[in-house]
Amino acid sequence: MTKLLVLACCLAALVLPGCASRQASATPSGSLNLSQMIVPAGKYGRRKEFPLRATHITIHSTANRNATALQHARGMASGAFRGRSKWNRTGYLTWHFTVDDVQAIQSLPLSIQGEHADHDGPGNRTSVAIEICEFRDSRRQAAAIERAARLTAYVMRQTGVPLDRVVPHYHWPQRHFHSYQKNCPRILLDGGKPGPRWEVFLRKVRSY
Repeated sequence: MTKLLVLACCLAALVLPGCASRQASATPSGSLNLSQMIVPAGKYGRRKEFPLRATHITIHSTANRNATALQHARGMASGAFRGRSKWNRTGYLTWHFTVDDVQAIQSLPLSIQGEHADHDGPGNRTSVAIEICEFRDSRRQAAAIERAARLTAYVMRQTGVPLDRVVPHYHWPQRHFHSYQKNCPRILLDGGKPGPRWEVFLRKVRSY
């Protein structure tokens, strides 16, 4: 995620707990604890919509320490995360799921593209986005990663995306920025690239 999103999330963490929830339809999925807080149709990140037929799942981490899935979902649903790049097609940063140590929340339908990976590139056009919350507490972080693995397996079953197409944000070069490959999800990469920690995560996904 961009530095702009980090700043917006920090503000959201301060002001959003008092916002209306918009929790549309709770859909618990076992210990996954999955619910929905869908961005309103026609507003904010859905003022323009692009259809998605997912062939990949992209894993991110928020780079916003100690902000929860609920705070991120509320921020997205209320238009708090503005996209400042001229290549952002909707004017907002959007993704499909946010997950933490307590719950997972869906913010976009799986039939709609998010603005999360590479602006107008194939990452946005072809992938479902999952954001993992970051925590200073190692136990909370481990629980969030475990829940993210369970969520990824759930989304694979919903979309038919195979494990070899579950990729880190790093996978998608930023063509507008000299093909820069972002250190994301930084909590699952080694030296800014996929390595042992990423392989451990994929094994967790496979186990579900």
